[in-house]
Amino acid sequence: MFNIGLIELLIIVFFSLILVKPQDFPKIANHIGLFYRKINRYFFNLKHDFSNFELDESAKEIKAKKLKNKK
Repeated sequence: MFNIGLIELLIIVFFSLILVKPQDFPKIANHIGLFYRKINRYFFNLKHDFSNFELDESAKEIKAKKLKNKK
């Protein structure tokens, strides 16, 4: 999703170890994981809603074409 490579991840971990107290690191990692899951779920729901909207619009177009053909 974010396309973070190994080197970038190691740099982030290195600076986080320097800036964060060791006893707070698990709590912060947990919050980051929760945030990532929430963002991931949000985008999944957004994609799902758009695909449902497209399917609904396609169904309406098909019904409209069938009604035109019957008349």
